[in-house]
Amino acid sequence: MEKKSAIRLSLGIWVAFFALTGLLLGGCATMAPEKPKIMIPTDRGTVLFLDKYEFKAPVGWSLMRNLEGGDFELGFMKMEPGAFPSQTTFMYDEEPYGSSPNLEGRANQYCTRFLFNSGIMPEVTKREKTRVMGLHALALYFEGENSVQKEKSKSKVYLVKKGNRIISFVCTQWRPLDGQFDMQAFEIFDNFVQSFKFLKKTFYEDLDEEIQKLKG
Repeated sequence: MEKKSAIRLSLGIWVAFFALTGLLLGGCATMAPEKPKIMIPTDRGTVLFLDKYEFKAPVGWSLMRNLEGGDFELGFMKMEPGAFPSQTTFMYDEEPYGSSPNLEGRANQYCTRFLFNSGIMPEVTKREKTRVMGLHALALYFEGENSVQKEKSKSKVYLVKKGNRIISFVCTQWRPLDGQFDMQAFEIFDNFVQSFKFLKKTFYEDLDEEIQKLKG
């Protein structure tokens, strides 16, 4: 779930963001060994993220990486013109809320907690079966308003069945009540999702294999 603070980013995310900015901007002011780059461009118009994932990174968006562990693996954010809270975030999360290994069951669990601490009770406006990375998936569309804080949100979530687990991709756009949503941001999100590739097994896939070995 996305958690809402002054600009709906946890302190840990901001720390991570500024840390990444420092890595990019800090030259030779220290004698410490050069750390590997977070994202490495390829000749395919994509980037490699920590040698774990490959995807099309959105141009002009800020990278978010939660170094504390928790709500997501990686994501991007864009502050947009207009009154607060005009912004869009999207992210990949390998542990979306819920425990059901079934897509429909997981979606039902997920919807009970989505944006639960934002002051908004988003409604599902559309729910459809689709495929992501060739895998079975559900696309969930949400909209909601907070009349007290005079803001609204529009979200698109992919729940994807990957092996024995379910992963997710989440995009949420925030606007003042009288603001207009920018559908182009959701197109950028879809390009990110459809370009996403795993370069190695996830921790959970390795864990599942170890469990199967122990079972004999």
